Order: sequence, then C-alpha cells, then structure tokens
Amino acid sequence: MLKRSLVFAALVACLASLGGCAMDVSKQMATSTETQTKVMDAIASNPDMSGQMMDRLMTSDTTRTLVMDKVMSNGDVMQGIMNRIAKDQTMLDGVMNMAAQDSLMHDHMMAMMKGMATMKR
Repeated sequence: MLKRSLVFAALVACLASLGGCAMDVSKQMATSTETQTKVMDAIASNPDMSGQMMDRLMTSDTTRTLVMDKVMSNGDVMQGIMNRIAKDQTMLDGVMNMAAQDSLMHDHMMAMMKGMATMKR
C-alpha cells in the first residue's frame, strides 16, 4: 500500500510540474522575445501558414489597415504592386475609374492624358 501511495504521489508531482511547462503560447509570446521570434520565423518560413496569417490579418479593419500601411511604406513591394496593376487592364481600369471620381485627381488625369497625347504625335 505504501508503494502505491509513493507511485501515486510521484505521478501527481510529475503532472503538476508538467502543467507549468505547458504554458499558453500567447502568454509566452507576450513575455518572451525568443518565443516571438521562433513563432514568427515558423510562420514566415511556411507559405501555407503565411497565407493563413495574412487572411487572418485582413479580416479586421485595424489589422488590415496595418497591413496596407506596411505594404505602402515598402518601396519594393509597392513597385511590384504597381507593376502588376500596370500589366492588368482590368485592375488599371479600376484604379483609373476610382481616381476619376475625385475632382482633383480627375483634373490631374486629364492633364496627364493630354501630355501623353502630345508626346505620341
């Protein structure tokens, strides 16, 4: 009976100590830069996980704005986006239609078109 009690006590002690090891990842990320780095590196190195993270970031207005601000502040990324838009007639039409709805931008677009027409001749 004593042997069973000792085994049971050892098992309880092991489980209790393991409970402390299984700390919530979100708590670890909030307190440990090492954990943050490991988690973010794991996501960044996996295209599927990166895509899922981007989907999650774009569901909220706040994080979607953050993503757009980060993208817009990166010259290489913006150059790539503008390059894609310039090569896709539907996207280019959409951007031009949106810009034409603003009176100041409409005037700017008309001046650009006149300049391009002059250069073509």
